[in-house]
Amino acid sequence: MAMKRHCAAELRPPRVMIQTLGCAKNSVDSETLAGLLQQSGFEYVHRESQADVIVVNTCGFIDDAKVESIQVMLEAVRWKQARKGRRVLAMGCLTQRDGSEIRAELPELDGVFGIGDWSAMLAALGANPLSVNESTEVTLYSGKAGPGSAYLRISDGCSHACAFCAIPQMRGLYRSEPIESLVDEARLLARTGVRELMLIGQETTSYGVDLYRKRMLVELCQRLADIDGIEWIGIVYAHPPSTPAGFLSGRARVPKLLPYIDFPSEHAAPRMLKLMNRKTSAAKMKEAIDAFRDGRDNVCVRTTVLVGFPGEMDSDFEQLYEFMKDVRFERAGVFTYSPQSGTAGELLGDPVEEGVALDRLDRLMRLQREICLSRHKKLIGTTLPVLIARHVRDASWGRSTWDAPDIDARVRVRGMLSTGQIHQVKVTGAAAYQLDGVPESIENSARGESCGSFALPVLSH
Repeated sequence: MAMKRHCAAELRPPRVMIQTLGCAKNSVDSETLAGLLQQSGFEYVHRESQADVIVVNTCGFIDDAKVESIQVMLEAVRWKQARKGRRVLAMGCLTQRDGSEIRAELPELDGVFGIGDWSAMLAALGANPLSVNESTEVTLYSGKAGPGSAYLRISDGCSHACAFCAIPQMRGLYRSEPIESLVDEARLLARTGVRELMLIGQETTSYGVDLYRKRMLVELCQRLADIDGIEWIGIVYAHPPSTPAGFLSGRARVPKLLPYIDFPSEHAAPRMLKLMNRKTSAAKMKEAIDAFRDGRDNVCVRTTVLVGFPGEMDSDFEQLYEFMKDVRFERAGVFTYSPQSGTAGELLGDPVEEGVALDRLDRLMRLQREICLSRHKKLIGTTLPVLIARHVRDASWGRSTWDAPDIDARVRVRGMLSTGQIHQVKVTGAAAYQLDGVPESIENSARGESCGSFALPVLSH
């Protein structure tokens, strides 16, 4: 009997777990692989204890991401060595660029694959050759972003040559997905209960230029807005040099489109923008931002800036600081520069001394924290739509229309609200990176009572 059970275990397809690192684009790749695994007869699992194979989907965007990817691969190798028969594969951006080096440094890996090497990966897992050929014809465009929310990848790659970025080396030149395919995918998602679509790409503002010879992002959003069940449409990863003011004005008028845009400025000093090969200026970026805001109070502009780039002087940083202070972004991320092999930035010499760069980062983050806290305090007493993602103890946690999954602020709501649904929430408290509130239904049923009696304590940051 024991021999029969042993033979049966050897005959069944391996159970595969995927560990995803990095951005939403990697999440879509992992979701694609998971779908192909299931179509090819493999069992896709979510826990290490259930798996026979772990696939690590790596990120190689900045040094911290590379270090994390290597650490996770090493942990997976230790997991493999703890039981005979386990295997570990690696894929993604880091392996796309540094695959030969990773193979040499980590020979314990059972396979190292680039982005989209689906046939080779399935073959390495032992898939039937016919199944492999059929599976490679399947293209998926979406990935989970939480309950009721999905990423819809509208493009991949990048044809810009920013001096600090290695994305074109890892993901290739810019290429858009056809509108009809994206609309069909969105309809399927809506039928599964998805309420929010987050449109992603390395650079979404040029969507359609390669296929249709013109920008088609507004037209795509209009088609998606017509789908029953879809209530929110968000867009991340705009490219300021490709974002004229008129384009953002038209975009802001699309129904169901969130009043949110991810607008990575990177810098504002003319000299630094030139060194970074960012073909724009602080004045042009501010014009585009003003066009998107258009005097409205309910919009959110998120940015990303980079400090410590080679040649950045105190005067350059002060111009960036004043730009951030003047624009008052509702959301912002600040990063220190790390050299990327094969980029123009690598040829510019050493980055700014680490201590100086960290001081600059700290100054900008303290400024941004003050701006966020000020903006959030103005929301107290107002009612916001919130997409609920999870429950912790007696509270529900979710996101407002100002918050993209995993990167922005959170909203904590009293009570257990249904996940994957959008609820109206009365804001009762504010911190820099969090709002607290109560469901509007509770607020309405408790007229005459103090709002404070329902408020949750605001977490300190």
